[in-house]
Amino acid sequence: MEQAHKVLTETFGFPSFRLSQEAVIRRLLVDNENALVLFPTGGGKSLTYQVPALCLDGITLVISPLIALMKDQVDALVRRGIKAANLDSTLTADRSAWVKNEVLTGQMKLLYVAPERHAMLNNESFIAMMKRVKISLLAVDESHCISQWGASFRPEYLKIARFAEEFDVERVLCLTATATQEVAADICKSFHIDPAAGVFRTPVYRPNLALRVHVANTMQEKLDHLVPILKARTGPAIVYVTLQRHAEEIANYLRPHGLDPMVYHAGMPSEEREKIQLEFMKSEKGIVCATIAFGMGIDKADIRQVVHFHMPKTLENYSQEVGRAGRDGQESMCLMYLSAADFPILEGFARGDTCAKRDIELWIQEVAMREPAGDGTLDFNHYQQMRSYDIRQNVLGLCYAQLELDYGYIRAITPFYSIYDISAQSPDGWQKVMADDSPLAKVIRTYWRPKGAGYQSIYQIDMANAAACSEIDRGDLARHINSWELDGYINTKPSQVRNRYQVLKPLPKATEEIKTLAEQLYTGMVGRESEAIEKLRKVIEFATNDDCLAQALASYFGDGDAVADGLCGKCNFCQTGTGVEFTAQAESVPDPTQIKAILDACPERDDPRLLARMAFGITSPRLTAGKWSNNHPLFGSMVHVDFNALVAAFDKECEKVDYVRSLVVAPAPKMSKKRTHTQSSYPAQSSYGSSNSGGYSRGGPSKRARRGRN
Repeated sequence: MEQAHKVLTETFGFPSFRLSQEAVIRRLLVDNENALVLFPTGGGKSLTYQVPALCLDGITLVISPLIALMKDQVDALVRRGIKAANLDSTLTADRSAWVKNEVLTGQMKLLYVAPERHAMLNNESFIAMMKRVKISLLAVDESHCISQWGASFRPEYLKIARFAEEFDVERVLCLTATATQEVAADICKSFHIDPAAGVFRTPVYRPNLALRVHVANTMQEKLDHLVPILKARTGPAIVYVTLQRHAEEIANYLRPHGLDPMVYHAGMPSEEREKIQLEFMKSEKGIVCATIAFGMGIDKADIRQVVHFHMPKTLENYSQEVGRAGRDGQESMCLMYLSAADFPILEGFARGDTCAKRDIELWIQEVAMREPAGDGTLDFNHYQQMRSYDIRQNVLGLCYAQLELDYGYIRAITPFYSIYDISAQSPDGWQKVMADDSPLAKVIRTYWRPKGAGYQSIYQIDMANAAACSEIDRGDLARHINSWELDGYINTKPSQVRNRYQVLKPLPKATEEIKTLAEQLYTGMVGRESEAIEKLRKVIEFATNDDCLAQALASYFGDGDAVADGLCGKCNFCQTGTGVEFTAQAESVPDPTQIKAILDACPERDDPRLLARMAFGITSPRLTAGKWSNNHPLFGSMVHVDFNALVAAFDKECEKVDYVRSLVVAPAPKMSKKRTHTQSSYPAQSSYGSSNSGGYSRGGPSKRARRGRN
């Protein structure tokens, strides 16, 4: 630990560790055991792997789903003279080659990668490179993404634990700010962490934060209430919104009132986002109106206000976002607005993933009937399947993960890329490529095609075509190309990814077997949808119950004793002795005229949920392809109606024609007039799919009996 303290003071400039940082680092360096860190946002999680990384001989591999955050951390480390880099698809060929060389020569101490499908963790070249180095520490940021019971489950995270075992990683550190006890247990099980000795938790409760809730019927009421609050601020403020366009709208409203807010969302160019983030970090009283894309990696100590202009989807999101206020320990306010008009948008996200059972059956049939390649693997283009079966990309990934984890039919292995662009790193390297007279090299040169001329030319090869024509395994060809790159001869740019799976046992092929499996997967989707609706209900329950808000939030994350006497003294309940009143009811009987309008616009009759999604305003690949999505004037026209009632109404109509799919695609009518605010409620990036599951149907939770605390 002596070296760890030296690194802390000399490299990072801190006199001592805080919270449980030292205990975590001791667990890694002295005990050589895996650990899970549950620190709140701003609690100093990064140091618990950055300090050990500089004390260990090999490389520390950091896995994070947030590319922007990775770049911020890398920049900060480099400024301290630490050899750190991120490796992702945004890098230029030259930068990528430099990073790989630093890794292979042992110079790199921290390498940041993302687990997504197109990221380095699934790249054949990356896998080949990591087999040549010693991974002393694997740090898994946002590790709650591994849990199917978490609010942010990502199927690709399921591969990380297997990666750790297969690469014989010496120690693993999982990190997250938002894990319930159930999610923490999932993480410990996946990474073999002792839940008794290897979990380090710091309560989410921050006594300097005043959690407030305000009910407003309209956007105007919110703005009227918000303006004086922002004018009275003593430091920077973040105003969180649900949709990108809301960030622009609210900023435009605030400017004539003597406020000068910035705007930040994922739809802006990266250069502009970086400029806004830097300006906000330097500001003393800056305001930013932003989606949740803003804030990851924002380590600004003096933020005085965090406003949720729209209710967050989960308490996990809420905890992480309010945790960005008052990190310097000074008094700060966190305000959440509740409005019935906002609820349909949030419900649309919650209901977005469930697809039609029929489409699951067709997908299973394609997977089961595909003949394996010579090496016993199946490969599929997920993007094509997503469009063919109207299944959202993340949901499709989860379906494959279930075939692997729950049923043992397949195992996900490294995806391959159909196309490789090959260019020279240097004239000498290119000469070695051209002089390579091995059988694999000859096949590669036979089937590549030039995209330019001279030494700087780029050659492109269709790997599947080359393998089929030469009768040489595609993997052998890819490994040979990767060896050229690792030896410093060439740069490669792969594209057109195909996900690949090893068949472990025969997949079901009989119709009844396929229907049974589809029913099981569909039931799981319905359950996850109900779980998402329940999480949304928990936010409303938290905001309206007769309880101290700080106490309720701490209890949700298993820290029931964190708030002294169960009263923070600053929230709505502690100040008034009662929770706020709020309901969000939806119409239960659809208007027949509006139902008919949707039916006239969209001729499909095989999927009542497709029609319900169009009416409610939840986009999907099939709606987009048929031009019945965001730009259609009727898209979202019935957002005020209970979604289950819409599904039931359209189910009756589809039943009349025996659920037959239309062969005629009706053109989207031209926009003759400006759409209403309700009709344009959902952007292209909103959720896909839906279901007629039960659960919370947009009625506010009933109030508990008054507890009488003052």
